[in-house]
Amino acid sequence: MSDVVGLALEDDRLEGMVVRRRLGRSRLLGTFTLDANDEPGPTLGARLRELGSRARYAHVAIPRRRSVVKAIELPAVAGVDLRRMVAFELERHLPFSPADAMYDFQVLVASPRQPVRVLLEAGERRLYDRIRQILRDAGLVPRVMDIGIHAVARLAGGRRGDGRVVVRVSAGEAELAATLSGRVVASRAVPLPPASADPAGRGRTLAAEITRTLEGLSPEHRGTISEITVVGTDVPRLDWRGPPLRTELPLPPGVSSVGDVCLPALAVALARPRRGAYPANLVPEEARPRPFPWQMAATAALAVLTLLLAAARPAVTMIMDRRTLRSLDQAVAQLAPDVRRVTELQAQVERARRELQTLRGFDAQSVHVLPVLRELTEVLPADVWLTSFSADKSGVELAGFAGSASQLIPLIEGSPTLERAEFTSPVTKGRDKEQFRLKAAWERPAGGR
Repeated sequence: MSDVVGLALEDDRLEGMVVRRRLGRSRLLGTFTLDANDEPGPTLGARLRELGSRARYAHVAIPRRRSVVKAIELPAVAGVDLRRMVAFELERHLPFSPADAMYDFQVLVASPRQPVRVLLEAGERRLYDRIRQILRDAGLVPRVMDIGIHAVARLAGGRRGDGRVVVRVSAGEAELAATLSGRVVASRAVPLPPASADPAGRGRTLAAEITRTLEGLSPEHRGTISEITVVGTDVPRLDWRGPPLRTELPLPPGVSSVGDVCLPALAVALARPRRGAYPANLVPEEARPRPFPWQMAATAALAVLTLLLAAARPAVTMIMDRRTLRSLDQAVAQLAPDVRRVTELQAQVERARRELQTLRGFDAQSVHVLPVLRELTEVLPADVWLTSFSADKSGVELAGFAGSASQLIPLIEGSPTLERAEFTSPVTKGRDKEQFRLKAAWERPAGGR
């Protein structure tokens, strides 16, 4: 949402209105008239506050008679700065010093290797200085300053290729502007007789000036004129046999009908830039508010987005890796009990396999462990405690406690199954028993080596 103040400067008054733009639609907040000779700046600011306007910028329309409008031709030079060429031509076409001028131009015709035809619009800088001071006192900044009849003619619009003439009549003069495809190509301001003194003469004068305006156009442009729109105050009766006449100006949706004296203020308030610039703007270039650099902002936004994506890629990869690792950890945790059970089963199988191999070895050597255990039970004294017993291919190994460990050697040597009994570690004495560890080999069969 934005508010725009439209002002039309007349000789002794300042016509104004506030237009609020929102979502592509315009709505009129209010109109007012101020005395231009009585420091209107503070009064303008007060009226804006009464209307609840938050406008920062103002669009100003000036009378056609306070400006110079002229179509000029420039030589066709490739790559030249047209604005510098127009500035060089100002001295030939202005009735005042170029140093005291504010100007702008529109390109009318630009063909390769042909002279460039432009419409020059200029005004005196002191007029701009006066307007700028009024706006400064009201807390506003001038964004656009245009010729009133030009803004009204653009508001009338027109289809591509269609031409029209827009006439605005006031008490003592008429302003005329010719357009082609909505673009102003010529304009004039002419005096009119007073309506009260000679109504018929006023009508004849206006009809003659319209005819003169048409005759000043090129034949091609004159053939495109589809209608003539006449608006304003004290419009005389016309005896006209040319293109159709209209007495109403089409207004955009959302804008109610306004008085004819307010048309320039309304038209300039509704002015929109084309391709980032207004068709004509008499505000000096160095004083124009800079438009928001959308292209630069878009480029910067794309650069920032690229950097963010480049920076986010490692982070996204790391997050995905962490999620994958977390999923794997959860899967491993779920499989851990099964793995432990399998490991235990493998250990049991391996232990059983070793025991089976030992038993098979005993069987191959005709060694029977159970008879040996029965024999040891019968041979060893009753006070002997065995804590471990192991047997393999080479013999047996015993560990335990006995009242007298030394007497065990001859007892085992006397066994028909075992021989070469010996202690594998020193005998240690306890309070009432001796701890021992000994081994004995299998007795070899008779005749064996």
